[in-house]
Amino acid sequence: MKVIVSSIQRFCLHDGPGIRTTVFFKGCSLKCPWCSNPENISFNIEEYKENDETKYFGYEISLEKLEEEILKDKKFYDNVGGVTFSGGECLLQFKNIEPLLKKLKEKNVDICIESALNVNSELVDIALKYVDHYYVDIKILDSNTQKLIGANKDIYYNNVEKLLNNNVDVIFRMPLVKGYTYTKQNIKELLVFIEKYKIKKVELFRIHNLGEFKYKLLNKEVTKFESISDEEIVDLKNKIEKLNVDVKIIK
Repeated sequence: MKVIVSSIQRFCLHDGPGIRTTVFFKGCSLKCPWCSNPENISFNIEEYKENDETKYFGYEISLEKLEEEILKDKKFYDNVGGVTFSGGECLLQFKNIEPLLKKLKEKNVDICIESALNVNSELVDIALKYVDHYYVDIKILDSNTQKLIGANKDIYYNNVEKLLNNNVDVIFRMPLVKGYTYTKQNIKELLVFIEKYKIKKVELFRIHNLGEFKYKLLNKEVTKFESISDEEIVDLKNKIEKLNVDVKIIK
């Protein structure tokens, strides 16, 4: 079995507890115009030109080779670090990589994922057998506008319930994007969501333009967004904290 990844990043400190090796899979179920990893939206290997040289976003790798690459860093994980699967939407690959997940758990490798949970619930069931930590995106909860990114509120809520009912270690992350996630209606939905599911940990962050050069390499349109002010972020943080939630602002 082979899968397509865009990159494997080592010594990551913000993708879960401890020192992590982060594997970025290609392919996503959503189309967020603020995405900082546009090369991971498509499931296919993508060609681009840089200084007249042909290069590629993505490459095939066998599960055996991927395991080898992950285990190269095992000596740095100690009892805290491990591997983080990201994307794109990493859960879309979980049927394919389940043999790898089994082997990693047999070798006591800590597993974390970053997911938007806009996937078939069967994939979440697979994750629940192997994953130790979850970073879950909160994007658009407003049913009237979530179609802009191809999201499905019912699927998302069902998968959130599945995670929380299993008492997993989960942190919710919300990118603040004016006109999309940061609207009056979506913030209202957010507060209802947090209170309904008794969410305990939330991280807020501004979107950034670090992926702009990749959009240009892929000949994709770069969407510009009005920036969120410090005051707006702090105001939202205060509203969420009133619901007895641990809130962090990620720089």
